[in-house]
Amino acid sequence: MNPRGLILVAVALIGVVGVVFFTRSFLTGVQQQAQQAQTVSAPTPTAKILVAAKELPVGTILSADDVAWQPWPQNGLNDAYFSGARHKLKDVEGKVVRSPMNRGEPVTLSAVIAQGERGFLAAVLTPGMRAVTIKLSPVAGIGGFIFPGDRVDVIVTHTIEMSRAERYTAAETVFQNVRVLAVDQRSTVQEEKIQIGKTATIEVTPKMAEKVAMLEKIGVLSLSLRSLTGDGSLVAGTNPDSPPISTTTSHTLGHEVSRFLPQMDAKAAANTVRVSRGNKLSTIEIGPGGRGPKSSSVSTDTPAGGTDQ
Repeated sequence: MNPRGLILVAVALIGVVGVVFFTRSFLTGVQQQAQQAQTVSAPTPTAKILVAAKELPVGTILSADDVAWQPWPQNGLNDAYFSGARHKLKDVEGKVVRSPMNRGEPVTLSAVIAQGERGFLAAVLTPGMRAVTIKLSPVAGIGGFIFPGDRVDVIVTHTIEMSRAERYTAAETVFQNVRVLAVDQRSTVQEEKIQIGKTATIEVTPKMAEKVAMLEKIGVLSLSLRSLTGDGSLVAGTNPDSPPISTTTSHTLGHEVSRFLPQMDAKAAANTVRVSRGNKLSTIEIGPGGRGPKSSSVSTDTPAGGTDQ
């Protein structure tokens, strides 16, 4: 074979080797790109956890609207989270937030507390407030229709004793817009059943707590249920979520209810001094300008329960 033919054969071989090399490189690159695309498109295993649906301050009693399920990387799960594999939404309903949470923050087991656990009532309390318990009767508790979270007014009914023979009955609204924390030992509505409670725990200021201790010695306490939307009668405004009001806003005397009960003359009572000796009641009227007393004596021999015709 002449030299020219050898050169052509060598060039042809080189061309074949080059084509094979470039073809293999191209196929290898395509295969690597396909593998990378497959790796990127492969779904990352995820789970669902409960997160705060809004800002949740301390003391919030959780409801279904306060939390939401959110996808979460499987490798980022923590045993402290409420996960869809181990929990249900009802597992957090009724629990109280004891550590503030931001929107989107995972709800953890340590951030909430359940009824009956230590510190539950303290977590429910508004900062600076106190919890006190008062006794209820079927009437005072509105027949079982007062539930935790309701707002009530507190009424005290008592007897004003001017002397052994002179007594008047009065009812006074002493507190307004007081939040009910618990009925008996229930701080949430259990199965929405109407149960007549024997005690109610209410949220009050420190000064109101002192007053409650005295009020139970003075007379009988009753609760008056307030509207959830407010009725404009609050001293501090119409917002039902406003703080409780420790002001005696109204009162009713016995003669306003029954015409058979005696009427108390507050002005006359302020200008008289009553002295009781045995069954004799002496009334000393202070004259105008302090010019000396006027005395009168009344016998109290009338049997108890008797009336004069």
